[in-house]
Amino acid sequence: MLCALALLGAMTAGASSAADRAGHGGLYDSVRISTVTGDQGGVRIRVYDGLSPTVDFELCEGWCNGSEVFPAKIDGDRLTFTYVSRWVSEGGSPGADSIPVSGRFVRDGLMLKIGDAPPELVRRARPRPR
Repeated sequence: MLCALALLGAMTAGASSAADRAGHGGLYDSVRISTVTGDQGGVRIRVYDGLSPTVDFELCEGWCNGSEVFPAKIDGDRLTFTYVSRWVSEGGSPGADSIPVSGRFVRDGLMLKIGDAPPELVRRARPRPR
C-alpha cells in the first residue's frame, strides 16, 4: 500500500509540473524598427514547454543576427535561462558572455528581464492569417 501511494505521489508531482509549463509555449516578440535610423531593437523568443523546455532566443540591438536555442526552466509562471552572447574581439579572438534571463508569464505576454536591464514586456505574437 505504501509503495502504491509513493508511486501515485511521484506520478502526480510529475503531472502537475508538466501542467504548470503547459500553455506558455509560443512566440513572443518586441522587435521594432526605428523610423529614423532603420535599426532594429527588441527581443524575439519562442518558448517550447514540455518535459525539457527550451527557448529559441534572439536579442536585436541595431540589427537581428539570428536566434539560438538554450535550455530553460519553467516553474509555474516563471521562466529562467542563460543567454550566451557570442562575439569576436577587434583582434579576431572569439569570446562569450553568459547573461541570466528571467521572466514571468503575464496576461499580455512575457515580462522579461535580461541581465541588469529593467524588465520589458514581450507580447505574445498573434498568429498570422492564412
